[in-house]
Amino acid sequence: MSTNTSNSHRYVHALNELDDVNISRIRPLIPPQILMEDLPLTEKAAATIVKGRKAAEAIIQGVDDRLLVVVGPCSIHNPAAALEYADSLRAYADTAAEDLCIVMRVYFEKPRTTVGWKGLINDPDLNNNYAINKGLRKARTLLLDISEKGLPAGCELLDTISPQYIGDLISWGAIGARTTESQVHRELSSGMSVPIGFKNGTDGNVKIAIDAIKSAESPHCFLSVTKQGLSAIVETQGNKHCHIILRGGVDGPNFAESYVESYTQQLLKAGVNPRLMVDCSHGNSSKDFRKQPIVSDSIAHQLSATETGRYISGVMIESNLVEGSQSIPSDGDLSKLVYGMSVTDACVNWDDTVKMLDNLREGVRNRRRRAAALANGSDFEGKFRTLLTKLDVVEGEETWGQIDTALKGLISLVQAGATKFETFVPTMKQAVKHINSAIISERTRLSGTALTLMEEMAKQMETRFTPLCDMVFPSAMKTCGRANKVFVTRGVNSLTTVITYSHVPEQTPRICDAASTDPNKTVRASAAKLLMAIVSCCTVPELTPHLALVEGAIASGVVDANPDARTTARQSYEIYIKRFAARVELFHAALSPTARKYLKIGAPPASGAQTTQRLPLRDRISAQRANTKPPVAEVQQADGSSAAAAHRPKAVRPMARAAPLLSSKGSAGAVAQVTLSVASEPKAPEPSPAVAASDDATAAASSGVDSVMSSQGANPEAAGVVAEEPAAAAADKAPHDSARPSASPTATAHASRAPSPDAKAEPEPEVAAAASEPSHATASPPPATGDATEPTCDAPEAVAERKQPRRGGAAAAAGPKRPAS
Repeated sequence: MSTNTSNSHRYVHALNELDDVNISRIRPLIPPQILMEDLPLTEKAAATIVKGRKAAEAIIQGVDDRLLVVVGPCSIHNPAAALEYADSLRAYADTAAEDLCIVMRVYFEKPRTTVGWKGLINDPDLNNNYAINKGLRKARTLLLDISEKGLPAGCELLDTISPQYIGDLISWGAIGARTTESQVHRELSSGMSVPIGFKNGTDGNVKIAIDAIKSAESPHCFLSVTKQGLSAIVETQGNKHCHIILRGGVDGPNFAESYVESYTQQLLKAGVNPRLMVDCSHGNSSKDFRKQPIVSDSIAHQLSATETGRYISGVMIESNLVEGSQSIPSDGDLSKLVYGMSVTDACVNWDDTVKMLDNLREGVRNRRRRAAALANGSDFEGKFRTLLTKLDVVEGEETWGQIDTALKGLISLVQAGATKFETFVPTMKQAVKHINSAIISERTRLSGTALTLMEEMAKQMETRFTPLCDMVFPSAMKTCGRANKVFVTRGVNSLTTVITYSHVPEQTPRICDAASTDPNKTVRASAAKLLMAIVSCCTVPELTPHLALVEGAIASGVVDANPDARTTARQSYEIYIKRFAARVELFHAALSPTARKYLKIGAPPASGAQTTQRLPLRDRISAQRANTKPPVAEVQQADGSSAAAAHRPKAVRPMARAAPLLSSKGSAGAVAQVTLSVASEPKAPEPSPAVAASDDATAAASSGVDSVMSSQGANPEAAGVVAEEPAAAAADKAPHDSARPSASPTATAHASRAPSPDAKAEPEPEVAAAASEPSHATASPPPATGDATEPTCDAPEAVAERKQPRRGGAAAAAGPKRPAS
């Protein structure tokens, strides 16, 4: 027994020497699910990530002709500096979105050739304490913050377990040069939900990257861990969105045109995706960050002028706030680090980054122009069919980018001269339903691209655009009634461009109907602008068949409840009467009284009647006070000839003016009417002794006004006869309707406040003000008092007396009564 026991102890001791011999410490790792629940994915961040993934996939597959640019620091060691960089990059990405799909490079793990700092996840405090749980939390927090800003992120997948913690927050991934040949990384890539780029080896070997793509595209079964941190057997179905990254090697750079052409042929021969990404750093820049712009310049040139440019789908740039690199202080004092400078590979600064990106954008534009170049009609039809296939999909979040790219392809064909081919119109009609669907899409960018296509066709085809315009114009009109002002403004501008270049007079009935009868005030205002463009741009013969509709739309517009529609209708009226002067009288005759007021048009004189150019009110009153005959005014005959004023009829009817005095003490809304009868053309009477010498007459003239003002509590200076003069003088400036029937002063005053039956819901301010002024209608003369020729205007003495402040009560202010006539 003792021998067996001794052997057992020796066996246990041997097992301890065989297992975990070199393990110094094992600590618990937080399960991925716990961290994901502590830092959950938000809706806004998820939208950013999905959008970034779909865009990257489309570019890698050649569906989207933009350039995928992965740009950012070599590695992340300061999250605050990374967020500041993300703010700048997001602002630029918004401006470059049509040419570049920008993904921020957010690398948390760094492979080391020998030893060194392994990244934020492995050593977040940069002091070799390896607080990996803390590093995972920092990494996930930063990715969430960047995604919340609307900027997609990309990471290198170095550890095979860490993607379980952050994989849901990235839009693109990379396998580094040192791990491309690793089987476990190929297996990992086959199960990732994002596009994956494989770098060529550090020695420049591209074949290992091609093999890695083929492997990752295939299904695999391997060991891994679950979100709960449990060991598991994982089965994948393969990742179809993998590509190669050219990063140079020990033999030198491999970004030149000859290399790109050679590698493209190898990829095609291997039956994998031939599109590739070029890394501006590492071996391609010979580890000198200052050479990165040289690499980007070469790429931009290939995009612009070479056949290999069509296979370049992406670029990688190592960039930071501050150029260069620095070492982590050996004494652990991180305050010595320069803010925004890399602690691994050297990077270009932000200003140089912008220059590189701008250059790449120009290369993308040039590549589009070259792709759209057409040799003949058959070439156009072939390229059109390719684009039509991409358009013929159900619109949705996953297909927006594809549809937008196809529409841009059509724009490029149009700009390249496709409209010169006889087959253009019948061929393009096949895409009309897709163009209309995009125009009315809720996606702002998609709608804008479709409207741009419509504009480009109008610019190139001019009046030949009519057949296609009939098909897309109604859809474009629908954008003018959207609640979103961006849609409305863009729709109006696009349709105005179409009218400017193509005229399209056949669209006049549709525009006039919308401007006159549409219940949506935004549509009416937009249609009014289009109507003004029609009136301005169409030739006289083009517009002649539609003149009645145009006049009706203008007449309706000038009384519209929408002030924007009224203003535009007035502008259209001014243009119209200049271009179609022969129809002005007929046009004016059909206008309603309200429309005349809005357009400041007087009523036409009755047949055979004479109209007199009236003198200003101040001059007429001054003439009466001086007891002199007013200056002779020219008389305009109905036929346009003039006659001497001496020949006008001597019987002059005095004109009544009603000046409302608002009460400040009486009941609400009470109005006192004081009527002044002023002879419009007074006869110069002989001095009357009764008027010149009698104080009773003067007192009686003032007592009527003063008594009303006293009883209503009005200010005598603000509401007297003299205060009425400026308003009356302003009213005299308006056109006088000589054909209007006479009415009593009281009826005239009430009529001026009554709404016109033609008025809209929102009267224009100046028209409303004019409507409240005293009417110019001629009133019946008052009963004769002692002298039939006595002027009814108050004498200067009476006016002066009313200007003096009253003393005493109402009885004293009233003065002596006028004796009965």
